[in-house]
Amino acid sequence: EKFNSNSGWADDSTPWPRVMQALSHFSYHVSGGQFVLCDLQGGVYSNGIVLTDPVILSRKKTYGVTDLGPMGISSFFSNHQCNEFCRSNWSKP
Repeated sequence: EKFNSNSGWADDSTPWPRVMQALSHFSYHVSGGQFVLCDLQGGVYSNGIVLTDPVILSRKKTYGVTDLGPMGISSFFSNHQCNEFCRSNWSKP
């Protein structure tokens, strides 16, 4: 199942994708604005989620071709809408 992408797209139709959006937002907050963990996809199981193939967006574009750098981070946040799993004190660009 695809939860979000490295270009800002997100599925918000069920709780798990909203949790993944919050995880992406949290990764930005906890890294001091240096990274966004995104392109989150994987399997939903009765006892949790297994993520496969995540992407890291970085300020310096150091994580390969899928790292869209500052533009990717901006794209993520231009499409991100905080939800019930985000916290109001988490930083944003």
